[in-house]
Amino acid sequence: MPRGFQWSVYVDDQGASWSLRVDADEAQDPIRGWTVVTDITTPPLPRGWRPRYVQGLDENGNPRRARVGTVDCDLWLGSASTFTVEGTDQLLHQCQVIARQQENTRSRPT
Repeated sequence: MPRGFQWSVYVDDQGASWSLRVDADEAQDPIRGWTVVTDITTPPLPRGWRPRYVQGLDENGNPRRARVGTVDCDLWLGSASTFTVEGTDQLLHQCQVIARQQENTRSRPT
């Protein structure tokens, strides 16, 4: 598995594209909806914005989160009901989705 972070495309609810640094392992998981930034003019996600994510519980009942890059990815739509995260114990944990949290763009210009 790759280590580190990569610049990936986050598509907001209005369809605009932004660049966001994402863990390289998570960015390569197709159910999360990330793509690699290929256009260097893609602006970074504004500082006050919080990207959408799904909440889940791992096999031990610990709460976990997974950011998702688009609203049409399997994890957001519900066609994938589980996701994997690497814990602080350096083991992979399977998580069951329990909720979805939409993006927060309080500082979005009108």
